[in-house]
Amino acid sequence: MDTCLSEESKPSLENLFLDFEHPNPNINHKACVDMALYWPDASIERLIVKLDTKNIEMRRKSVKALGFFGDAALLPLVKIFLTSKDLSVRISCLKVFVKIAAIEKYDPIPKCLEEVIEIALKDENPQTILALVSLLRQLYKQGLPILILLTRDTNILRAKAAITALGEIDDPSAANCLKSLLNDSAIDSLLKESILFSMENYSSRLNLFDRNKK
Repeated sequence: MDTCLSEESKPSLENLFLDFEHPNPNINHKACVDMALYWPDASIERLIVKLDTKNIEMRRKSVKALGFFGDAALLPLVKIFLTSKDLSVRISCLKVFVKIAAIEKYDPIPKCLEEVIEIALKDENPQTILALVSLLRQLYKQGLPILILLTRDTNILRAKAAITALGEIDDPSAANCLKSLLNDSAIDSLLKESILFSMENYSSRLNLFDRNKK
C-alpha cells in the first residue's frame, strides 16, 4: 500500500510525473525516488502503462524508474510479461527485472521470475536473448547453472552472450566451463574468440582481486 503521510509532506503524484518527464536527469532521478517513497502502488501502475508507449525515450525512462521500486514491482511486471503479446513491452519487463535483481539479490529466485525465465528461454528474438542473459548474469550464482547450459545452445547468439556473461562472474564453475569449452573441438569456431575473451576477462579481474587483498 502507498505510504500514509500528511498531505502537506506528501508531494503530488501529478507533479512527480511532470518531473519524471523533465529533460533534466537529476530531476528525473529525484522524482523516481519520491515516487517509490510516497506513491509506490500508484506510480508502478502508471509506469507500467508507459512501457507500451511508442515513445522510445519515455519507455526507457519508465524502465529505469520501475527499477527503483525493487521487489514491489516484480509481481505486477511478471503479470504484464506473461500476458502481453507486444515484444517491446516484454523486453522492457526483462530489462526492469535486471534492475530489480541487482537490488534484491534474490536467493532463491522467486517462482514467478523462474516462470519468466523459462518462457524467455524459448524466445529466439535477439533483444529478448540479450535481456535474458543480462538477467541471469545479474542473478549471479542463482543464474549461473542456466548460463552454463546456454553456452552450448544451438542459437549462436544465446551461446555467445552466455559465454560473455560467464567471464563476468567470479565463480570457479564459470572458469571451469570456459576452459571446457575452449578444449572442446566440437565448439563452433565463431564462439572461440568469445571464449578466449571471457577467460581473459575472468583472469584479469581475479588477478586484480588478489592484488587488492595484499
